[in-house]
Amino acid sequence: MKLKRAEKTVRQMTIDTALLRAGFGAMLIVNAFLGFLHATRDESVILVPPFQHETIAFINGRANREFYNQWAWSVSMLAGNISPGNAAFVRGEFQRIATPRLYRKILDALDVELTNITRDNAVVTFSPREVTFDPELNRFFVTGRQVVSGPGVRTGTQKQVTYETGFVTERLRVYLDYFDVYEGRPMTASIRERELRKREIRAQLDAEEETGGQ
Repeated sequence: MKLKRAEKTVRQMTIDTALLRAGFGAMLIVNAFLGFLHATRDESVILVPPFQHETIAFINGRANREFYNQWAWSVSMLAGNISPGNAAFVRGEFQRIATPRLYRKILDALDVELTNITRDNAVVTFSPREVTFDPELNRFFVTGRQVVSGPGVRTGTQKQVTYETGFVTERLRVYLDYFDVYEGRPMTASIRERELRKREIRAQLDAEEETGGQ
């Protein structure tokens, strides 16, 4: 009787040991899988600044669109509201937020514009109306009304302008990497393609007229 009980106990211990080993092996596999997922998943950092309406999520060092919308709006307000009193400030801010490559590219044009504003005692104001994003170009467009006035301006002007911007993020810091301003609506990828097509058709018609004239 005791022998049978001892054999049953040994068998039960053997079964329990096997189950423990299987369970421990499964835990190792699960832990290894979780470790692999943690090592390979996109790195995310969540921020909620007080001036934002939505949560800002940095994934692989790049934020969501709402964050860059705010940046595009801020850059347009900086570039679009200039007077002799803040010209030096605007220049310094562009140097701070732009990549070195972009700043070198726009420096001459920026200096000319700021010098003219200071010389003419002009005041440039910009009222944004719309912020759009083109995923194909990865650019942001801020469109609004620009007004140029001031004591030294003979005739004030009003027109629709668009500020086109692009950004890069390095170590959770945003830099302005592309900047352009022009009159009219945003030159998105689809509009640029249509404009290019129109130019090609116009050039083709001009060539046909020259050929027919000969």
